[in-house]
Amino acid sequence: MSLNEKRKFGLIEHIGITYRASLSFLYNKLYKKQNGMNFKFKERIMLAVTEVNGCIMCSYVHTKLSLKAGLSNEDIKEILAGDLDGIPANESLAVLFAKDYAYNKETIDPAFYDKLEKTYGIRKARAILGAVEFITMTNSMGISLALLKNTLSFKHVKGSNFLNELLIPIATMVLLPMFIFINLFVIPFHNGKINKKINKPVK
Repeated sequence: MSLNEKRKFGLIEHIGITYRASLSFLYNKLYKKQNGMNFKFKERIMLAVTEVNGCIMCSYVHTKLSLKAGLSNEDIKEILAGDLDGIPANESLAVLFAKDYAYNKETIDPAFYDKLEKTYGIRKARAILGAVEFITMTNSMGISLALLKNTLSFKHVKGSNFLNELLIPIATMVLLPMFIFINLFVIPFHNGKINKKINKPVK
């Protein structure tokens, strides 16, 4: 996929993506033991989103992380080529959800997410969404940096905006830690909602 074909993220949408990623980062860190996410599962999800968005930098980083997690070269190549035949059956729904989220530009299909919760449980479904939201933020930043590099080399990619290329990486570095701090106060409320949903009486 060439830079012309890659998705171009806008600064305003990236700010929203970064906020959601910060919330997901904290949730997955604070409730890691209850989430039931292992390293391989998480990397398959992140590679799937990266394949859709087409971030070369993230493909490189997560290829190395996936190899460390125990995925084979063939597994990684298949996911980055959009081939999901080698995905374990118990992970296929999560990977498909990740791809659907990316294809639809961060729009969650309520019926799909409901199926995710019924298949994996409420906490694990939230962890899957968290992994998807965080890799989307890094994809946005990675693609912007690649586009900026081209612009600075006098090879500006049509359809890209110099201010977005410049400000998205800066905004990430400034806003992510700020949002993480803010969400330290939001997470307990968010977790309370999840606990209430988990403990909801069955009619």
